Amino acid sequence: MNSFLLMVVGAPMLVLLALALPPAMHQRSWLRFFVALPLSFAVVVLPLFVFFVSAALIPDWKGACPHGWLDCLILGKLALAPLAFMATAALYSVEVLRVKNRTKAWIVLGIFIGAVVSVICLVFGLICIGTENNVLSLWMLVPLYVALWYSFRAVQFVRASPMGPLAYLGALLSSLPFWMAVVFWSRSSYAALPDVSPSCFIVTAAGRGHRRFVGPFVEIQRRGRRMQANQQLLTLWQFEGLWRVRAPRSHKYFRGLYNRIGPAIAAQLKSPWLADLAFVAIKPIELAAKMAIPTLEKDKDMKI
Repeated sequence: MNSFLLMVVGAPMLVLLALALPPAMHQRSWLRFFVALPLSFAVVVLPLFVFFVSAALIPDWKGACPHGWLDCLILGKLALAPLAFMATAALYSVEVLRVKNRTKAWIVLGIFIGAVVSVICLVFGLICIGTENNVLSLWMLVPLYVALWYSFRAVQFVRASPMGPLAYLGALLSSLPFWMAVVFWSRSSYAALPDVSPSCFIVTAAGRGHRRFVGPFVEIQRRGRRMQANQQLLTLWQFEGLWRVRAPRSHKYFRGLYNRIGPAIAAQLKSPWLADLAFVAIKPIELAAKMAIPTLEKDKDMKI
């Protein structure tokens, strides 16, 4: 677990250092290095992180897609990864490396494509993801500043570049196969979603570990069907019920985020050993919930 955490934290740090070193070495300046660090984070690391990780927010069933297959664009947009990398390289060259010739064709066209992609992704996010959830609203700040940054630079460089309209039209036409792949991937993802809301989220999936380890199990009636649940699942259900009554607003925000991320994580727990690890990882949360339940139950007016 420690090595995994080290990899998760260390890999982006190594990338960040690798991005900040070239301009510092070129100018032989430590000040340039410390200026390049936050710029590299804002230009490269954070936008690409949000671009790829946001794919985990794909809805878990068709009923959670009010806009149909369009709601699955959050996963399908990964087909635009080559365009995203090209645009990122162009913006990195301008903002971090500070190349002298900023009107090179590949830089101007890269930033132009970056503006198109980032603006479309921002509009999609505002329509399909929305801003009701405070956590997701903060998440949307990243595509917002990225779209503004690319758009500002695109207008600036298109005006300064000697290239004519045909060059930009050609860039758009050459990107059409990627957009077609986005539509195909999104429609396929939507078609693969279940027709009913799945109940197999992280804690339920963790209960699929070795029964002697994650048990014992009891048979219960929930949502009109009989199922088996272990003590961890029962405790967290009870805590969530109390939380929903006591603090409905914060519970709504939590549920909005969990309903998007939970199924994606649960889908990765495909073996009993991984489920055992998830069971152990959730154990501190279970113990904290068990300690909080008596306090929450003191309110006699609550109805669970």
